[in-house]
This record gives sequence, structure tokens and C-alpha cells, in this order.
Amino acid sequence: MNYILRPNRQRIHKQDSWKTSAYAFVPYQTHFGELCGFADDVVAPGRGFGLHPHQNMEISTIVLRGTQKHRDDTGGEGLIGANAVQTMSAGSGIQHSEFNASDTEPFHSFQIWVYPRSLNGPPRHEQFRYEPAQKLNTVLLTLSPDRRSGSALINQEAFFSVSRLEAGKSVRYALQQPGNGVYIHNAYGSVAVADQTLANGDAIGVYDTDSVTLTGLADTELIFVEVPLQRGIEL
Repeated sequence: MNYILRPNRQRIHKQDSWKTSAYAFVPYQTHFGELCGFADDVVAPGRGFGLHPHQNMEISTIVLRGTQKHRDDTGGEGLIGANAVQTMSAGSGIQHSEFNASDTEPFHSFQIWVYPRSLNGPPRHEQFRYEPAQKLNTVLLTLSPDRRSGSALINQEAFFSVSRLEAGKSVRYALQQPGNGVYIHNAYGSVAVADQTLANGDAIGVYDTDSVTLTGLADTELIFVEVPLQRGIEL
């Protein structure tokens, strides 16, 4: 097994009047294989991102706390809350907006960008919803290229999973596809993996292995993004 570390202190941290953000990658410049964006955003009540365009990118949103309002120019709109993962395939082109649905509470979300397997497809989005117990002390698959195990669809040989790991419990992540690597982000808590300890906001990219075991040192929320690595690793 080999790995790269992406500790919280090495992310790009930005703060303005309505948003606090930390970025693990710069799209089109840095990447872990096909993973090229991992934005950690806390957005103030009633604020958000106005209508803006995307093309040929797989953009997925995981909300840790609060509710996000999504709208796009295909006519799609809806709410994304905790215990859901939204995937959007920008394809040939889409414009969308994202706002905090609450006027009183902030929301905390992760927006994750993955290069697509094929270009210029029809824009689309969907959600995978789950119950909190489904990810407790186990790994729950949420996105895949073929909807396996009831997951939502992503246009890449990529697999997104989530886990809520209690202190003292362990989980084994088995890679879905040979040659892939998995980027594991610790949203909060403390977890031991390989010979490292990940604290809040830390991440590890694991490759050249078929599985990896993690042990909770405190109650921990984990995001797993498994991707092909043909593009290499550039941080």
C-alpha cells in the first residue's frame, strides 16, 4: 500500500463575509487521479452561489449540516439535506445555483469534482438518500458508474461512499475496481488509517492496495472517493 497525505493545514483556506471554505485541490491544476476538486464550505443563512455555468465535469454535493437549495436551467430544482448525496453531470453544459435554504442557520457541505468518463453528454442530476443507520460503523456506497447496490449514477469509473464511525470501531474499505485509488476525507473526528491519524479536515489518498482499514479514535464522519489513477497524482 502507498498513500499521500492531505492535512487540513495544507488545504487552501478562504473566508469572506458569507462563506468559509477549504479547498484540497485546484481543478485543472492539481488532482488525485480523476478527482480534481474537494471544497469544504460553510455558508451563511440565506446566502449562496448565483446562477453559474459548468461543462464536462461530474459535480457531487454532500451536506454535513443544514439544507442546500439547488436550481438549474434544465428545470431541475430541489433541496439537499444531510443523509443525501447529489450528483450532477454537467455534460455539454449546465447552469445552476446553490443557496442555503435557511434564513437562520448556516449549512456545511462538500462539493466534489471528478473528471467525466465521456464528454458532452446530456446534463443531468439525481440524489441518493439514506437513513443514518445505514452508514453507522460500515461503508455505504452512494454513487457508482453502474448503479450497483442501489447507488446513484456518476459518469466515471468512480465510487463515492460515506461512513459514520464510532470511537473504537473499525471498518474495512474494499476498492471496487483494480488500479483505482481512494481519497478518504475526515469531515470531523479522529481516525487511524495506515500508520497515520487523521484529525478534522485531514485526508489520505490510498493506492496500490485492494483494501484499507480505518479505526475510530473518536466519533468520526468519513467520505470516500474512489477514482481511476491513470492521470496520476499532482498536489
